[in-house]
Amino acid sequence: MNQIRWIDSVELFEGFGYSRAISAVTTLLESGFDPSLDHPRLHVEFSNGQGLLMPSEISNRVGLKFVTVAPSNPSKGLNRIQGIYSLLDAATLTPLLQCDGATLTLLRTASMTAAVVKQLQPPKAAKIAIFGSGPQAHAHSHALREAIGASAISLFATNPNTAQELISSLTAEGFDASIGSKESLAEAEVVLTLTSSVTPVFAARDIRANAIIAAVGSHDPNSRELEGELMGSGAVFIESHDSAMREAGDVVMAIKEGNLLESSLIEIKDLFQGSCEVNQDGRRIYKSTGMSWQDLAIMAALEQTL
Repeated sequence: MNQIRWIDSVELFEGFGYSRAISAVTTLLESGFDPSLDHPRLHVEFSNGQGLLMPSEISNRVGLKFVTVAPSNPSKGLNRIQGIYSLLDAATLTPLLQCDGATLTLLRTASMTAAVVKQLQPPKAAKIAIFGSGPQAHAHSHALREAIGASAISLFATNPNTAQELISSLTAEGFDASIGSKESLAEAEVVLTLTSSVTPVFAARDIRANAIIAAVGSHDPNSRELEGELMGSGAVFIESHDSAMREAGDVVMAIKEGNLLESSLIEIKDLFQGSCEVNQDGRRIYKSTGMSWQDLAIMAALEQTL
C-alpha cells in the first residue's frame, strides 16, 4: 500500500482551522445533503471501555473513524478518548489521508455546534455560558468566536482546577472569560453543555426564555444534560430523527416523560436548507450526538487544500 499522508494536529487546527471546518459542514448541508442517509455509528463493548466505529460515504470519498473510550485512562496518564481517522477513495477504497481520531472529533464537534448556533440567529456579541472545562470547552469557545464573534464566556465546571486553567488560557487568547454565576447564566444568550454528566446540569427556570441551548456532551439514550421540562420549552433541532431516537437521551427521555413530542423534532437539514423558520423570541435547542458525515465533510474539504 502506498504511503498514506498523515495530517497532524497543527495542520488540522492551524492549517485548516475552525472557519473552514464550519464552512465545510454548512456548505454540505446547504447543498441538499440529508444526514439521515448516513451510516449509523457502531458500538463495541470491551472489557475496559468502548469502541466506536463511524463510517460515512459522500460523493467520491469514504471516511472511517474508530475511537476508543477508556474511562480509567486519565488515572494512568492517558487520554480517555483515542482513535484514528482514514479518508479513502470511494471507487477503490484506497486510503488517502489519516489523522488522529480524537483530534478530528474535537474540531468537528465544536465546528458543527458553531455552525448550528449561527443558523439559530443569536444576537450580536452574544454572552456565552459553557458547562464543562475539558478540551471541548476550549474548542467550542474558539469555534463560536469564528462563527458569531463571541468573546464573553461564563464557565460552569465541577473541577475548579481545570476550570481555572481554561479561564487563564482563554483570557490569554483574548476572551473575556470568568467563572459563571447564577446571574451570568440567567443573562447568557447561548448556553452550551459539554459535560459527561448523565443527569441535567441546570433547570429551565435558570435560563432566558429566548436562549439558544446546545447539548453536546452525551450520546447515550439513558444519559442527558437537559431536563425534560427544558426540552419541551422550545424548538428542538436534531441531526437526524434516527440518530436522535437511538442516541440522544435528552430527546428520548423527554418524549417518554411526555414533555416533548417526537413529531415536533426538527432536523438540521431543514434549518440549513431554509425549510423552517427560526423564532428568535423563543428557546432554540440543539441536541447533538455527532455523526460520521461531519468528519468526512471536514476531511474531504481539507484534502482540497493540500
